[in-house]
Amino acid sequence: MKTVNIPTWLIYGILFVAAFLFVFLFSCTTSPLYEHYPFWFHGDSGIFQEMGVCLSQGGTPYVDLFDHKGPVLWFIQALGMTISPKWGIMALQILSLFCTLIIWYKTIVLIVRKPIPSVLISLSGLLFLLAFYQRGNLCEEWCLPFISLPIYLYIRNAKGKNNNSPLYSHTDSFIIGLCVGIIAMIRLNNTAPIIGFVLWHLIKCIQAKDFKRLWKDIAIMCGGMAIVFVLCSLFYLAKAGWTGVYEMIYGTFAFNFLYFGNKNALPFLSLAQHYILPVVFLLTLLLLYAKHNTEASISVPCFISIVASILAIGSFDFWHYTMIFIPLFVITSALSITEKNIFGNIALAGAIFFSCFISYDAADLLLFRLRGKTANTEINDGFHRFVSNLPQEEQKSIYNAGLNHIGAGLFADENIYQCNRIIYGGHVAISPRLQEYEKTHGIKELHPVWVLTQGPRPEPADEYLDANYTLADSIPGGEFDPIWCWKKTF
Repeated sequence: MKTVNIPTWLIYGILFVAAFLFVFLFSCTTSPLYEHYPFWFHGDSGIFQEMGVCLSQGGTPYVDLFDHKGPVLWFIQALGMTISPKWGIMALQILSLFCTLIIWYKTIVLIVRKPIPSVLISLSGLLFLLAFYQRGNLCEEWCLPFISLPIYLYIRNAKGKNNNSPLYSHTDSFIIGLCVGIIAMIRLNNTAPIIGFVLWHLIKCIQAKDFKRLWKDIAIMCGGMAIVFVLCSLFYLAKAGWTGVYEMIYGTFAFNFLYFGNKNALPFLSLAQHYILPVVFLLTLLLLYAKHNTEASISVPCFISIVASILAIGSFDFWHYTMIFIPLFVITSALSITEKNIFGNIALAGAIFFSCFISYDAADLLLFRLRGKTANTEINDGFHRFVSNLPQEEQKSIYNAGLNHIGAGLFADENIYQCNRIIYGGHVAISPRLQEYEKTHGIKELHPVWVLTQGPRPEPADEYLDANYTLADSIPGGEFDPIWCWKKTF
């Protein structure tokens, strides 16, 4: 059958349009499509955006506001909020997804050798992404191009070398180090899908008895990772001295050991459902592929990466964590197509159907928006009215006493950030260090002009608030409890 040639510009144009439509339609926490139909709360995306506002307005994440993702994520959020508070982050999401689709296409065409199937398989990755996208602007989404690039470099070399040759050049090793460093400074666990490919390259070096190459490539990769870490550290050193560097390390790495240790294991049935795609689909296709193909240079690293990714996610029940499997999904789909295995194609069709079936967050919210149903905007409109009526100095002195994820999105929508450090109270509960901080940096020490509490009734959070603040305003809660606005009286 004759291969149909498609101009590269047309392929890239299709991928760009797909990236634009996907983010515009489904990223309900950043897309202007949902501006007057706000999601009931922004969740993690709201926290990320508030951290971005903090950085873009001269504050220091971790020092002034605390969350446990890496500084590269805050740089991205700050850049987006600086470009435009309304659509800047969405524009960066489109660029990131476009680059990811290009990398997927360039990877798949090496396996399939035909442009049209390669484009279609690349676009099928968006169906998997839809399943785990939730509200958009999550750290796994930002990691996708940096996960996908090392896999592309591996397959590009694997297709042109014999089985016993090392699979990365020195330049590739440096790029991989940079990618791993960037991912680690967003969320360390998200490096797992790369592990199998890097490990297989190192095994090839050992098989070739090229130990000089082995240690040199390890050193080059570590150098690339170190560059990212050093640049982030220098930024925090300039912003907040060694305290800033230490807080960055604590928030990015140390806190997460406590965070992971604090999570309870999922029940077996929930865990099985959570891993039905990566385990049942990916491993089934790889086994079917390996049965008909003696070339292990792709299937074995994929298998190792799948296992590593499952271990990295563990028993967490957050669907968006599964996004890191998607580069492995599209590669395994390409392997299945090339083998023309009927059982593999059935498994692929089943996986796509299952992905569409579980895409409740993103797809349901789009349907809600397109049907023109009235969104409950009481809390958003009320918070906008409250902030708009405050002098600029008072907008910088609002203490968030328990609004958590809801508050983060509200502050970010108004392009301001709270004056107290802790966004989500649950983080304090699992960190003795943050607990100690709160004892010496509470309302008594900060003396904010405004304190916001939330509950069915206007009850002061403590005796100090009751004695020194008076209830001056309230915000309807919509689907939540009302927000009570207390103003300083001394």
